[in-house]
Amino acid sequence: MRFEYLEDVATADIAFRAEGNSLNELFENAAFALAETMADTSTLKDSIIRTIEVEEEDQEHLLFSFLSEMVYLRDVELLFFSKFEVNVEGNKLSAKLYGEKLNDNISLRNDVKAVTMHMLKIQKKDKYYATVVLDI
Repeated sequence: MRFEYLEDVATADIAFRAEGNSLNELFENAAFALAETMADTSTLKDSIIRTIEVEEEDQEHLLFSFLSEMVYLRDVELLFFSKFEVNVEGNKLSAKLYGEKLNDNISLRNDVKAVTMHMLKIQKKDKYYATVVLDI
């Protein structure tokens, strides 16, 4: 399982829990969950590649900034992504995002206004887990 929506967490927003065997996989799956919330990723082609580099004070803020950058790219450049290669080293992240510009073939889902810090948490148990709430 890459992620699951959390129905009972946020009534006016959308929340999800992503998981991964590593921090890299966790961030990739969180990005995929955000992407799936915004559009049906199966309708996207990988014709555009964007590189993101982020540095923050801790892992939660790193995840927040990374996902927020995806929302920014959607808002400003009309880019939607479906594939992610993430490398997390300490409090630094570098990522390649694969997708395409908005067009009539993309099936849109929700207009995500922002990633929130509300309940945002990364935990390490048997795997890495992250809870994220999106403002829609």
